[in-house]
Amino acid sequence: MEYNRKERIRKKTIKYFVILLIGILLVPAMGMKAEAATTCKSLISYPGTTTAQVNFRKKAGTNYKSYGMLQKNQSVTILGWCTNKNVKWYKCKAKINGKNKTGYISSAYVQMKSNVAAYVNDKVTSTLNVRKKAKTSAKVLIRVPKGTVVTIRGVVKKSSKYWYKVKVTYNKKTKTGYVLSTYITTGVNAPDNTATPGTDTTVSGYVNDKVTSTLNVRNAASTQSPILISIPTKTVVSVLGTSGDWYKIKVTYNGKTVTGYAYKTYITLITESGGTDSGNDTTGDNTVTDQSFEVLLANFPESYKASLRSLHATYPNWRFVAVDTGLDWATVIQNESVVGRNVIQSNYPRGTASLAPFSYLSTESGAYNWGTDKYVVKDGVNWYSANSQVVAYYMDPRNFLNSTDIFQFEALAYDDSQNATVVQNILNNTFMSGDYNVYDSADKKNVTGSYRQAFMDAGKTAVANPYFLATRVKQEVGSNGSNATSGTYAGYEGIYNFYNIGAFDGTDAVAKGLQWAKGGASNATTYGRPWTNPYKSIVGGAQYIAKNYINQGQNTLYFQKFNVKPLDPSDLYLHQYMTNVQAPYSEGRTTRNAYNTMGILSDAMVFYIPVYSNMPATACQLPAATGNPNPYLKSIKLYNGETEITGLTPTFAYNQFEYTVVVPANVATVSVKATAVSGYASVTGTGNVTLKAAGKTTTIKVVGTAQNGTTQTYTIKVTRNTQ
Repeated sequence: MEYNRKERIRKKTIKYFVILLIGILLVPAMGMKAEAATTCKSLISYPGTTTAQVNFRKKAGTNYKSYGMLQKNQSVTILGWCTNKNVKWYKCKAKINGKNKTGYISSAYVQMKSNVAAYVNDKVTSTLNVRKKAKTSAKVLIRVPKGTVVTIRGVVKKSSKYWYKVKVTYNKKTKTGYVLSTYITTGVNAPDNTATPGTDTTVSGYVNDKVTSTLNVRNAASTQSPILISIPTKTVVSVLGTSGDWYKIKVTYNGKTVTGYAYKTYITLITESGGTDSGNDTTGDNTVTDQSFEVLLANFPESYKASLRSLHATYPNWRFVAVDTGLDWATVIQNESVVGRNVIQSNYPRGTASLAPFSYLSTESGAYNWGTDKYVVKDGVNWYSANSQVVAYYMDPRNFLNSTDIFQFEALAYDDSQNATVVQNILNNTFMSGDYNVYDSADKKNVTGSYRQAFMDAGKTAVANPYFLATRVKQEVGSNGSNATSGTYAGYEGIYNFYNIGAFDGTDAVAKGLQWAKGGASNATTYGRPWTNPYKSIVGGAQYIAKNYINQGQNTLYFQKFNVKPLDPSDLYLHQYMTNVQAPYSEGRTTRNAYNTMGILSDAMVFYIPVYSNMPATACQLPAATGNPNPYLKSIKLYNGETEITGLTPTFAYNQFEYTVVVPANVATVSVKATAVSGYASVTGTGNVTLKAAGKTTTIKVVGTAQNGTTQTYTIKVTRNTQ
């Protein structure tokens, strides 16, 4: 009975399913009638990406004709949107089967890109209002002229009008607000490389961050040609054509319009998707798309890539530029390990267990004397030559490709976005946190002012990053200042040298630096010398650093320390600002901490990262922290009772390890005494030794053991005479 009941239920279920299926098959004609043909106006041009394989339809509805399937992650241009039966559809332009089509995609399968590059177009006759809300009656936050670069953060549609939410910086003010899409252009197609001046092929671009101050627009495609105008970074230009390594451009700046030539390296082309051509795809605020990031990443060795991908995922606004040094890694380390070229601070040689351990110090000739266990001071009282393993660690970029340490690779050029608040954060808890007030012996008056403003003025004047300048001084003279900044150093009263320029390592480096700050033997007046107050030193020193380092290809903390890509080949491994091997690491961390406190870590930044040939497969590591390395003996002496046995051959030397001696026949026992060169070492094998019979030779081994465990055996062969 149970079986029959289940069978009846099964048959009844099938019957109902058939009826339901017939009903479903009759629906399409009714559905087509119910779903109205919906279209929308094309009022925007905004980049997007498909999130899955999806139909590309002629109209906004699932029952309309499909042109075919778009693939996942395919780029599309969003022209607008509309709603059909409570479903939002994007009107898009996309390529399908090799042809450009305009159609509709359900919004569920399209993702709008964020932080899209754009600029104020020619539909603006004077200035464009950036409003607090997406309506024409809203408060105006700022007015910007045509050509101004903006970053689009989102799109709003109200009463059939599209508004862009934009972030814009103009006249040193940064605002986020709304503008009508009509007045904003997100980009145009990249140029045809065959385009020549005089054709109708015109594309847009802007002056990129490789320009440290201003870009010269010249009359012809040559550095010898007259300069027509100089334009700052982020200036929008029209690219008319190409001429070798130059673009022919048209630009309006400060009310002046010129047509001339600019070097291609310094112009970023704005593409249709809001990025740039040639694998440098960035948005107006330098946001690097995933696709262009992988193109940039191809310039790095495999061992760099995992770390850079991780950084890109967290900080998409950061851009990483590979700098191919063209140098062999082993050759680089050999040259940078020359004694005195890289130093590190340690108190171990002075008997105090602090700072760098013994194992970080060089034991090469000129850095250390094995016979006396003396490390040679290279600067101050506790700066010693670093060994090659330490040099390799601090030179290997792969050790610092993380969000804490990467700032040693940050570009050091000045940018209008840099502000005094970050400088103040760097200076807090130092002697420069407030104001200076000194008597200027040259100007014969009291001079006062804030250190913060001095660094801001220095950055702008020298076209150098003021954050870097403040950090450099903090690194050079310490949080409490030094004799170089006191203005009271004997013989150099009233002279200041905040960057320690000219303070070469060796005897009385401070005096050398202050003599330079005073003008040197020739009383030079370059860089505003003599520096008779802190402001003159901070501003003048910045000009010196910018001219002699930043503008000489040493545009990062790393390259200032390790000059491995100099403009002048004769400066290779030389012309290095500091000798402290840890300076890029520590200065970069100070900068990072300031950025983090200010909440600007996610802002657009550019990092120039060196690449070498024949690098090890994995990043170089620091040596293990171990003790004193010296196992050598200072003396070995043999005694017969209280009488010292002479005739040790050869004469004892710490680096001579085999000796012979002949003793009289009546000497049956000798006493062995030995001392180590280093007070950290121990000695074994000493004490009383019974000799073999007359005519025989007894071998005695004395072993010195260094604090780090290294041993050295000394062998003494004692022959007992027959007489």
